[in-house]
Amino acid sequence: MGISISQLNEILQKDYLPGFVAQLNEQMSYLYKLMEQKTIETSGSEFVFLATYGRSGGIGMISESGDLPTPNAAGRKQISASAKDFGARFAISERLMKASTGAAFVDALDLEMRELQRDSKDNYNVQMFGDGSGVRATVTAASTTATFTVGNARYLFPNQVIDIIDASALPTITKLKAGAKIVNIDRKLGTITIDSTVSVDVGDLVTIANSYKQEITGLKAIMTKDNTIYNINRANNKWFNPNTLEASSSILLDDDLMEQALQEVDFESGKEPDVILAGYQAYRVLKNYLSEFQRYTTIDTRYDAGHKALSYNGIPVERDKYQANDVMDFLNMDSFKLRSIGQLFDWMNGDGNIMRAVANKPAYEATLLSFAEIQCDHPASNCRISGIVA
Repeated sequence: MGISISQLNEILQKDYLPGFVAQLNEQMSYLYKLMEQKTIETSGSEFVFLATYGRSGGIGMISESGDLPTPNAAGRKQISASAKDFGARFAISERLMKASTGAAFVDALDLEMRELQRDSKDNYNVQMFGDGSGVRATVTAASTTATFTVGNARYLFPNQVIDIIDASALPTITKLKAGAKIVNIDRKLGTITIDSTVSVDVGDLVTIANSYKQEITGLKAIMTKDNTIYNINRANNKWFNPNTLEASSSILLDDDLMEQALQEVDFESGKEPDVILAGYQAYRVLKNYLSEFQRYTTIDTRYDAGHKALSYNGIPVERDKYQANDVMDFLNMDSFKLRSIGQLFDWMNGDGNIMRAVANKPAYEATLLSFAEIQCDHPASNCRISGIVA
């Protein structure tokens, strides 16, 4: 006697969801862990927050019989943003449900859930460090076969389903290939092979299927000057820009550049950064620099019990594979929040059933959903150093 749909619904809701969310939180990037503690549940598809800038104009010196300062509040901007929709699905065949004994079925379900957790974690982490475009790679050479070359295949994997966007047609979104499956990747050569031929040219974009410009406003978007986030054109609203510094062959990553970044954060926020998030290359450069002067130390982080991190000036330095390689962000976490419509991760079960029949297939599927967005109400209280090379 196989397992029933009602039993499976109960198992997924009571046994798997709490463990899935707990493990997902544990294995997500450090940036997610910092923001997850400040998750705000909201209602409605959009949320509004207030960004302030400048200083009050109603302050000044007065003479004994002179006029008081004229009231003039600091700048305020009400910003509206939309949650981004994330979904992860898995399916189990009717045959497996009917034929499996308890232990065999649990093993099969465990495998599905481990894979769902692994890939959900990876996709969400990439988004949190990204620019919201959904672009995972850019084509670097024209091709008319199933194999083509990209600049960086770091965030692509076999079996992913992708779209290829025609860059020459933008801003109109034209898909040269929709819903293609990645068959093979050669990371050394930078080549991707999909399950059908496609004609691509230099600059064409590779995205996860249906994700172009649909992803979370990640750290790359927030820490880039003069772009547009939350429908605010920062080229015309400089007060909403982050602080940025550039390392180079003449301005190396040293105490002076690091101190400039610390001062930028302190000037805008009145405090030191809570954390420095570095890409792998930038982390190695800093670690080697500190080791050269015998100043390499680790500290316990206040956000993650028992976790030790490299320390600079008493500030934890975290490396993250999802951070850009040559980048180091000095972050004031009071300026960040994670906004979520309802629970951050939950099963799709509007009709009371988690598992539902797959149309025209002898199978059942479940969908894990998340509706969330990163809110940064004061980008200027953060600083990015880029161009850090070994």
